Amino acid sequence: MRILTKRAGGLAAVSATVALVAALALGACGSGGDEPEDGSSASFAELQSAAEGQTVRWWMFGGDARINAYVDDEVIPAAERLGIELERVPVTDTAEAVQRVVAQRRAGQTDEGKVDLIWINGENFAAGKDARLWLEDWVDELPNADLVDFEDPTIATDLGVPTDFQEAPWSRAAFVFAADSAVTPDPPSSFGELLDYARNNPGRITYPAPPDFTGTSFVKQVVLAKGEDAAFAYLEQLKPLMWEEGEKFPKSEAELNDLFANGQVDFTMSFDPSFVRTAVVNGQFPRSTRPFLLEGGALVNTSYVTIPGDAANPEGAQVVANLLLEPALQATKADPRTLGIPTVLDPARLSPSQRRLFERAPESPHLLDDLGDVKQELPAARVAPLEERWQREILR
Repeated sequence: MRILTKRAGGLAAVSATVALVAALALGACGSGGDEPEDGSSASFAELQSAAEGQTVRWWMFGGDARINAYVDDEVIPAAERLGIELERVPVTDTAEAVQRVVAQRRAGQTDEGKVDLIWINGENFAAGKDARLWLEDWVDELPNADLVDFEDPTIATDLGVPTDFQEAPWSRAAFVFAADSAVTPDPPSSFGELLDYARNNPGRITYPAPPDFTGTSFVKQVVLAKGEDAAFAYLEQLKPLMWEEGEKFPKSEAELNDLFANGQVDFTMSFDPSFVRTAVVNGQFPRSTRPFLLEGGALVNTSYVTIPGDAANPEGAQVVANLLLEPALQATKADPRTLGIPTVLDPARLSPSQRRLFERAPESPHLLDDLGDVKQELPAARVAPLEERWQREILR
């Protein structure tokens, strides 16, 4: 079991810790075998009434200034109008929040936990679910849950783990590529075309070395397109045609973006679907940069909020989770002038007036308006073996 770092639009792996696994196992036992509370007993109106005056501490990755501004400028005032003080607790690693909940559980704490809400997904959620850390059976009781398609596998499962209504979706991430249309007006549309491009333009492509999250995501999408063995044969073919003849790899997405911005490579990539717009606005990428997809669609995952079973303010946390699904707030988050992050709401479930909230946003050439045939994430358990195989067979 690995604990992962939460970033905007995805997760980045860090090393495993045997101590945390042991702690989670102890947390599953709890003190005297207490089970997580069932949040479905009270009506939502009663929850709202109980939530008034509560301070909800939302532990979340604090390293993305745009996300922070959205929460501070849009979500916190909306919560205040409902009588809830929402406190954003920034962390550099979502595992910090999980470890805090584990420590509270080990201490026998059952209802006064300092963590009310966590921005989470992937193995952090799975680890806590295995340890029975999360509040159960509450997400489908949220009024705005009716606007979410829980049959969508990119929402119903979190890196292959069924969410079982223990976490509420609130944000999307999509793996997109970018090219400067002034240099490469017709970028590749498949991994086969990417290999042909590399043959015709040696040294002009690269990707970050796994376990960097962006590099791992590139490898995962190749695996999804070709199957694992064929994918590694493909990566082996690609390697000598890459930047620095494949002898060096960028260490991070930021380093890859710098290579692209400096004209040393022709493509870059990110699990943040709005990264091109952000880089253009900040003057890092030329205005002629355009996002594009490979293999007809983006690799997509969803991030969620979950509530620890020992949260001191579970009523307020549920009200905030419902608020995060409000069409107006989701539309603001999707607006390219704010974040440009795709909504988790199902347009078919929205009323005409709610759909118009999303139609007000201006179109941007630096954002994709269609993610194509979306690719579902590989199960979390496959990620570490893929990274180890890449280190062994490609990096060597």
